[in-house]
Amino acid sequence: MGRDKADIAYSPLPQWRAVADLLAPVCVRVWWSCTEAQCTAWTIGDAGIVDQAPGPGPAAGLHAAFARVPRVAWIVLGCDYPDLHALDVQALVAARAPDADAIAFTPATSDRLDPMLSLWEPAAQAAFLQRFAAGEHSPRRMLQTVRLRTITPHDPARLLDRNTPMQDTPRA
Repeated sequence: MGRDKADIAYSPLPQWRAVADLLAPVCVRVWWSCTEAQCTAWTIGDAGIVDQAPGPGPAAGLHAAFARVPRVAWIVLGCDYPDLHALDVQALVAARAPDADAIAFTPATSDRLDPMLSLWEPAAQAAFLQRFAAGEHSPRRMLQTVRLRTITPHDPARLLDRNTPMQDTPRA
């Protein structure tokens, strides 16, 4: 991308703040997976969770979060989904069930899970931490090893990520 996706402002707020605002109504507390520099710049103090195992991409952020605050459900939202809506976050929460260790969106046009738009119950986190310790660093593959419930988004276009500069055009 060439720059920090979390700092891109698709609305009046940078993406890291916009995602936090989506989570606030359904979470007891919002945490950020970030670097030391981001934690300082964003003045988020102990709400910043810095990777303890640098290198394996998003898995390192999940590892740090699950290790820091265990035994609670985690909603995981990547900062590169500017069209995400509160209804999407509510759909993850509404899909919780005793027979599901994790919930993830699966677009209607594909069977590709999106671990950066998901909810991880404590049982899924324990499985994740075991597999991470064994050298597995794919959150998608880890989700596929637990009792997973998939849900289809109401509007799949809202769940498209922005990972390249061409996709990075802020909308009015």
